[in-house]
Amino acid sequence: MTRLMIIFAILIPLILASQLDMLTAITDPGNSYDMNLNRWQNKVSLYFNQYGTYGGYISYEKWCVGLDMPYHHRSMDYQRGAIDTLMHDNQFYLLTFVRYRYVSTAHKSDVSIKVKHVCEPVNLTDRVAYRDDRQPLVVMEGNPQLKGTSRTNAEAEYTLKFGKRSGQMHAGAVFNYKHREEAQSVTYAPGTGMYAYKPMNIRGAYDFTFKYDISSLIGDKRCWSWQMNADAGYSHLLDHTMLSGETKSRVSAVNTLALHDRVYVQYHKKAHNVRATADIMWRHSEGRMRDFRTLNACDFRYGLSARYTIPRLNLTVAADGNMYSRRGYGSRDMNTDDFVLNTSVSQPFMKGKLIASIEAFDLLHQISSIQYLVTAQGRTETWHRSLPHYVMGHLVYHFNMNPKKK
Repeated sequence: MTRLMIIFAILIPLILASQLDMLTAITDPGNSYDMNLNRWQNKVSLYFNQYGTYGGYISYEKWCVGLDMPYHHRSMDYQRGAIDTLMHDNQFYLLTFVRYRYVSTAHKSDVSIKVKHVCEPVNLTDRVAYRDDRQPLVVMEGNPQLKGTSRTNAEAEYTLKFGKRSGQMHAGAVFNYKHREEAQSVTYAPGTGMYAYKPMNIRGAYDFTFKYDISSLIGDKRCWSWQMNADAGYSHLLDHTMLSGETKSRVSAVNTLALHDRVYVQYHKKAHNVRATADIMWRHSEGRMRDFRTLNACDFRYGLSARYTIPRLNLTVAADGNMYSRRGYGSRDMNTDDFVLNTSVSQPFMKGKLIASIEAFDLLHQISSIQYLVTAQGRTETWHRSLPHYVMGHLVYHFNMNPKKK
């Protein structure tokens, strides 16, 4: 049996010749690239630890000394304009860490100390000697000499429980030292108005933070309570900055000291709850740049909140008012006093399974969306998109699903 098959094929071009010429004309070969990255990592960890107990039977890690030995292998085939390169990168790190913890027999006091060293390899694409001039006035360049990041971190914590007063005290400190990190340097060509950016390594940035928290109940009936949260921080930030009139950036430093304290006193008894709160933060920032203006700014807040549940109706009414104030900023728009008032009403139904509530936030329309930050390049004012004032309703249903008995 013989079969005759006739196949008709119609070829339709996907793109016309005129369109191909136009596509070639608008293609930027120098800034178009193709990359194939292959990477893998192996890690060997050696550690020796010892466990302790408290309360007679609860076990915890008392101390641990270890060594992480990661090995990173990466290969990249990179093509961009006249660049056609095959890059290999092999990194082997010796990363040490130490942990120590002591817990008293009755778990009244708890002490812990941690120290570790961390390294990360650099992004291979940043080490390609490319020049991206898609935007002629803003050029991005690679740096073949760029290295990865390296930092050391140390932490210490101490907790003490008061026992009969049902309170506790907690103190902690954190220190971070950056042996090597990345920053963007910039050069300016006055003749053409072009800015060229290149990643560079900088060394020596560090920051230190100390925190102290204490809380306790007052009186035999334990209706009164108070809490204080205090912290202090010092940071030495480094970055590349180009000052006015200069054509090349240089490493600049900004040192910031921040002191913060928050305290509240609360009365709580059955359906009544009243709390008075105060919060204050002071910041001092100074830089080595000639045009940096020293900042001494203070943000403080104080207010009162109350909540009451009406008997029989089980209707809960809550309100809080806070005054937010800022002083010491260079702009008058930042030195403000904003009084924010919020209220809410909630009612339970079906024996508490269904709760309906309405809350009104910022009734006086006073809240601000501005944050003021100080970086290694100077001060920056940040605006956040937010919903400053609103009225919202909630309907919440609680239910439990228990597994069937076998």
